[in-house]
Amino acid sequence: MAINTAPFQKIGEACKTTGLSQYFLRRGCKEGTVPHINSGGVYYINVPALLRKLGAEEAEA
Repeated sequence: MAINTAPFQKIGEACKTTGLSQYFLRRGCKEGTVPHINSGGVYYINVPALLRKLGAEEAEA
């Protein structure tokens, strides 16, 4: 099973790539805490930016 390396991924793909739950990603998109773009009714997660953000938050803790 290959990991998707596309920078923008739908929520389901981003879950498999990052290991984060769909609930976390959907809620983060709606709240604006997860870097994404919205096209129609589909959220595309900016996975590299999300991983950088999570790494930065971890370093602050």
